[in-house]
Amino acid sequence: MPTDFSNTSRNALHYAFQLAGALKAESIDVVHVFLPETAGEADFIPPVAQLMESRREMLNTFVEESTKEAGPLPCPVSPDVLVGFPGDELTQASEDYGLIVMGTTGQSGVLEKIFGSVSSSVSQRAYCPVLLVPHDARFRPIRHIVYASNYESAEKEMIDKLAEFNRHFKAHVHFVHVKRKKDIPIEFARTKEEIFQELFKDGEPDFAFDVAEVENEDVAEGLSAYADEKKAEMAVMVTRHRGIWESMLHRSQTKRMALATHIPLMVLHLDG
Repeated sequence: MPTDFSNTSRNALHYAFQLAGALKAESIDVVHVFLPETAGEADFIPPVAQLMESRREMLNTFVEESTKEAGPLPCPVSPDVLVGFPGDELTQASEDYGLIVMGTTGQSGVLEKIFGSVSSSVSQRAYCPVLLVPHDARFRPIRHIVYASNYESAEKEMIDKLAEFNRHFKAHVHFVHVKRKKDIPIEFARTKEEIFQELFKDGEPDFAFDVAEVENEDVAEGLSAYADEKKAEMAVMVTRHRGIWESMLHRSQTKRMALATHIPLMVLHLDG
């Protein structure tokens, strides 16, 4: 769980504590990444070792205060400090984790410009699922999940990841396709068929689901409205690992979806 010591990331950590209990997680690593100032940006630059020690103390205090507020923890919690560009370091570290939980804020200002860009970057590039937690979201038992339905989300690998996560909750999954005027009708029919085939490949799935189509020219708004209507506790979308210029476009889409919803957004990644 990355942190910048903000209230947004503190809230995400509390969410992570409760989610870890529901998932029966083995451990939680709380990570802070910082990039030391370079010459010309400050009159005096302390040695990196000194900066590292200072950041470790800040992180330890942050974790200690958060754990005291949370009460009994579901698993061990370990703090770690990394040096480098946050987006790059967190993406590389994601290879060693099953899930990254990050805070996001809909507020404008320094936090959104710095940490918001990091969260949207990591959510696009990470090797494991990324859960983006809005700054005012509280953990609630997950009973309804809205899954953004499109070509990529119908892939076997993505359905399997969703089912694996949902085995802890048995939540009702709503596969939702947002139809725009320019969309070709047959596309949704084919995606719907692929979802059904994957869900029933080993018999009837152990969770309730439905497949819905809503009309909205803005995909993020359409999904957000549907999630509000169903009182969903989580939204899920799929993104594909791409080249740098393609990923910039999809990163902004992921960020828009995170800002449009008031509930946590899980981003799954499809290779290729």
